[in-house]
Amino acid sequence: MLRYVARTPRATPQRAQSRRCTLAIDFHAYFQPHAFLDRLRHRSGYPRIERVGGRETMMSAPGVGRPLRPEQNDLSARLALMDAAGIDTQILRLQNVSGIDALELDEGRDVARAANEESAALARQYPGRFIAFASVPMKDIGVAIAELEYAVSTLGHRGVGISVITDGVPVDDVRVAPLLDRVEALGIPLLLLPNHPSTCDPALAPFGWLTGAFGFQVDISIVALRLLCSGALERRPRLRVILANLGGVLPFVSERLDQYWQRVHAGGNVPSESPREGMRRFHFETASGDAGAIRLAADVVGVERLVFGSDYPSFDMARAVENVRQCGLPESDVARILTGNARVMLAA
Repeated sequence: MLRYVARTPRATPQRAQSRRCTLAIDFHAYFQPHAFLDRLRHRSGYPRIERVGGRETMMSAPGVGRPLRPEQNDLSARLALMDAAGIDTQILRLQNVSGIDALELDEGRDVARAANEESAALARQYPGRFIAFASVPMKDIGVAIAELEYAVSTLGHRGVGISVITDGVPVDDVRVAPLLDRVEALGIPLLLLPNHPSTCDPALAPFGWLTGAFGFQVDISIVALRLLCSGALERRPRLRVILANLGGVLPFVSERLDQYWQRVHAGGNVPSESPREGMRRFHFETASGDAGAIRLAADVVGVERLVFGSDYPSFDMARAVENVRQCGLPESDVARILTGNARVMLAA
């Protein structure tokens, strides 16, 4: 059985100053293993690494890229940022944006294996500071299951993260069902994240920045609702699914969904339980939610369904922690969001 190992935080100045506060466990932060970056440095197609303005830049398409930050693969630099932000532990998981899903199957399988082995080694090197979550190549579900088994059973990974849609196939699709079954059987959390291309790309063009800012939120919401309406979670009551980015827009439209379910019932495949009840089958991580949004999510699905996420480096670690602290909930509930619920999930 997988266990979260509690430990006394190291007494760095920043951590010593924050001991009066609950330190966070961060479910959502980019990690780029050296094996992955080395692969991108030698690729001719996208994604690849180019030098732009004297800096290594991860390019996902022509003219579209982000400079690499040292702390994305230098864990000593990452730890300093975590300490300053009040984050005790982070999940190590290869990024899915411009990650395995963008590679052909054979290359993605090799990168997944190298990344999973590297992240497991780092989690052992920094016990209590980092926890490894598996990355799997979703272009072939059989290959994905085999890599998941290896990562969990051999390497000791504590969960898995996948995109809500891969090559046009959402996770509620019958083709993905064997993977969901295996995740449930292994008893590990499943983190669902958005990725390119977004279903909203045609509507948002030519304002490309809105894909990540808004389109991703729509994608998460659509796939979560598909999982509920298809009965995928009802059939797997022990499957623990974490929705990234505060569940997209779901907390904000819960009343509309409920009233439509109660009064209209137009169309097919109506779920047996209300949308709000169904939402409580998920866990929501708090990345990109401001204080008011986090408070609303707690009201809609219950504080026990929330775990902390920063979405670093897209978003600021310290600001993500502060948003939770300022959400207006009692300190005991804030502590549950930042760390308590995560400890329960990782110990299950």
